[in-house]
Amino acid sequence: MKKNKYKYVTAQSHALIELSATLLLLTLTVIFFAAIAYFFFSAPQTSPGPVITITGKLIDNNLVLEHMGGEAISLNATIGISFGSTRLQIQAYDYIDTEAKKDGLWSFGEHVIYPMYIHPEYLEAQQIEVMIINSDPASSIMFSSVLIEPLSDLSVQVSIDPESPIMGTPVTFTITVLNNGNINVSGVKLRFQLPVGFTFVGYSATSGSYDNNTGFWENIAMIHPGESAVMNVTAIVGRVRPDEITQILILIDGSGSIKKKDLDFIRNGFVTAIANESIFPQDGFVELTIAEFGGNPGFLNTKIVLNSTKVTNETIASVLSTLDSIDTMPGLAATSCGFLLGCDTVTASSVFTPSNRHVTLLITDGKADLTCIIDGDYLADPGSGVNPENATVIARNYLIDEFEMNPMDDEIDVIPVHLTNYDTFVWFKDEIVWPQPGYCAPPMRTELPLQGFVYNATDWDQFPIVINNFFTTVLNRITITADIVQASAIDPKVINNIDGVLIIPQSP
Repeated sequence: MKKNKYKYVTAQSHALIELSATLLLLTLTVIFFAAIAYFFFSAPQTSPGPVITITGKLIDNNLVLEHMGGEAISLNATIGISFGSTRLQIQAYDYIDTEAKKDGLWSFGEHVIYPMYIHPEYLEAQQIEVMIINSDPASSIMFSSVLIEPLSDLSVQVSIDPESPIMGTPVTFTITVLNNGNINVSGVKLRFQLPVGFTFVGYSATSGSYDNNTGFWENIAMIHPGESAVMNVTAIVGRVRPDEITQILILIDGSGSIKKKDLDFIRNGFVTAIANESIFPQDGFVELTIAEFGGNPGFLNTKIVLNSTKVTNETIASVLSTLDSIDTMPGLAATSCGFLLGCDTVTASSVFTPSNRHVTLLITDGKADLTCIIDGDYLADPGSGVNPENATVIARNYLIDEFEMNPMDDEIDVIPVHLTNYDTFVWFKDEIVWPQPGYCAPPMRTELPLQGFVYNATDWDQFPIVINNFFTTVLNRITITADIVQASAIDPKVINNIDGVLIIPQSP
């Protein structure tokens, strides 16, 4: 299903999560001193500072200092952190949330969070020393210690070479298990399953054995703190059949600026790409809807060229015949009308559900010329008080809401053709494509969550190549993950126990 299907997790996700007893929530006692001669820097002796209670916790490799009562502290306060031979000085202001910064004070219930994971050597120490010097009065000093208990923290990282493999050629996955904790870990078992369609060639590992049939890498030798185990798996890239419905909506600009010879390139590009089963699946997992927009105020401004149709061996001939009959709609570009009619057509489909994957592609040579407001008639509304650009953004937002689009699966992309106005290109990238921020393609990015892209074709004769690359990109994505399923020690930080790569096999 859409939102949960791709378990793509980066190896270093540092959000404050999984607040449980297993995370070694260590409360520190704050001690007030009238004078401390020297810690990180000299501090003048003075009378005791204000009564304040601070607690400290180690949570997911973050040092969390929470104000638990007493007077507020200036965010200009300096915090000294010491472990082993490392001495750090930070300012409270730099590590507290935006809301807390508004009044310039570190007050009750507010947290200063310092990422200890950027200093993995801290796990080799027995405790963390923390000193807070308030800026007003300048010498108020608080000093405390946090004990570091034995901690298991394994993480997994997956990489691929080459990053954009060609179908039918070998690719190598490198899976690395790291021991980020401060205790030895044995009995590690990891799951890495090649998808159906990939042909297993072989593997090599620093220790242990891999069974391609089960996808398990096990019998891995003990991993000491700071060390790792590495496995390389080589396979031949194949075509992976989708296992969820993808509803594709294509919006074609058919206005007067699109010449007949240009439309020939559009038709030929669609027919050639969709007829190629290695690019466009014909097994019923893709539903295709095509709307065209153009026209003038008071007349038809958009129409459905291809009603929502599952592309199968039985329907492919009819689909291609319909696409081959696409004609222009003389007049101006009513882009917002296309978004509205296209959206309502897809949501009316018998297979529509927000959990499907949704891909919308806008093909045009410029910005919108006419305005359509959301009133159900898909006709231009010149006296609405909304300009065509704003109307297009509103219609695009309507589509996002109706599809309940998810950045892990869904996207809105734009193919501008023969576009000479750079400001228009930026408008597509910054206002129309989704998810934001958009980017210019190629190159095609494979990171999750997704980003919408603008794939420019400098002239219409390039369109067949560009649309071929587009379908290859959005329909041949493969997410492959590796996750740790077993170890000798409980790992309180499970967020980095899984990692994956998103690859887009290229046509030979």
